[in-house]
Amino acid sequence: MAAWFRRSVGCWCFVLVITSCGSSGGLGVGHSPGDSPDPDAGESFRSPLDLVPEHATVVRVDTKSQEIEAVVPVGPDPKLLAVASGRVWTLNLGDGTLSRIDPSSNKASTLDVGVVVGFTSDGRDLWIARDGNVLSRLDGATGDEVSSYILGRRPIFALRDAGFVGVGQGSVWLTVPKVGEPFEPHSLWRLDPETGERLAVFPLGRDILPILVDARYVWIIAMGERSVTRLDPRSGRAVDVPTPGLPLALAAGAGSIWIGGETGEVWRIDPQTTSVEAKIPIDGRLRGTGFGGGLVWVTTESGLQAIDPATDQIAMSLPMGDFLGDTGPTWIGYVDHSIWISVE
Repeated sequence: MAAWFRRSVGCWCFVLVITSCGSSGGLGVGHSPGDSPDPDAGESFRSPLDLVPEHATVVRVDTKSQEIEAVVPVGPDPKLLAVASGRVWTLNLGDGTLSRIDPSSNKASTLDVGVVVGFTSDGRDLWIARDGNVLSRLDGATGDEVSSYILGRRPIFALRDAGFVGVGQGSVWLTVPKVGEPFEPHSLWRLDPETGERLAVFPLGRDILPILVDARYVWIIAMGERSVTRLDPRSGRAVDVPTPGLPLALAAGAGSIWIGGETGEVWRIDPQTTSVEAKIPIDGRLRGTGFGGGLVWVTTESGLQAIDPATDQIAMSLPMGDFLGDTGPTWIGYVDHSIWISVE
C-alpha cells in the first residue's frame, strides 16, 4: 500500500473467533481519549481560545463561517474518517481502534473492536475489515455488531497492508494484498453483504489506496502503476483512467470524480468518458479530497481548501498550522453543516 500507510506499529495477533463483549452486544469496550474511561466524562474539545489543530485529533470546520469550531482528540494516527448515522468515525492506524464523535457534543469515545485495517460507511452502518480475515458490520450510531463473517482460514490483510473497504452496487468491496509482500499486485473481492460470500475477484495493481464506490462505478488508485482504474460492477469491465500525474486521493460529487495528485492539482474527471475536464491548482502538498455542502474539499500538510464546482476555482482556504514530515490534515467527512478533518 501507499508509503503513508506503511509505518511500523508494533506487534498484534490474529483473532479467528468472533465474540461480542458487554451487554450492548458491541465488539469491544468504549472509552474517551485521555484519562477517563467514561465517554460522557471524557475529554471533548479545546476551549474557544485554544482551537489549534494537533496530531491525533479531528478538526471541525463550520462551512458557513469557515472557522474551526472544535478540535477533538481521538486515537493515534487517525488516517481514515467516515460518517455513519450522523456520527463521525476515525480508524486509528496507530493501534487499529475506532473513535466515534458525537457532533452534538463534540465528544469522542474510542472502541476496541479488534485490529481494524480498513473501513467505510453506507450512510447508516460501518463496514470494517479486522483481525486479519474478518468483515464486520457495525451500527453506525453505537458501534454494536450487526454481523460478522470470517473470509478465510488464513490472514488476508494486515494493519497498513490493504484491507480497504467500499460498499455500493449491492456489494461490499475489499482490497486484498499478498500479506507481507507490499510490492506484489493486489486483488479486489466482491462480497455479498448478507452472507460474506465471495462473488467475484478482480485483479488490481500495486500499492493500492482506499477505494471509492459511487452510484455507478468502483474507482481504485494503484500508486505502483501511477493509475486510476474504473470498474463497472455490472459488466466487470475495467478501464484505465488517464491522469496527468501520480494520483493520491479520490472524491465524488457534482456529477464528477475528483482526483488529487502529486502535481499540486485536483483533476475533474467525467465519470462516463474518463476525460479530464479541469485541472485546479492548489496551494501545498495534497493529502486528501472529499465532497460536502456542494464543495470539493482538499487537505494539504498545512490546511484545508475548498473548490467550487460551478467555477472550478478555489473558494476558501483555511490554514491549520505546520506539520512535520508526511503528517497533518488527511481524511475528510461532512455532516451537520461541518467539515470534519482527521489530523495525523
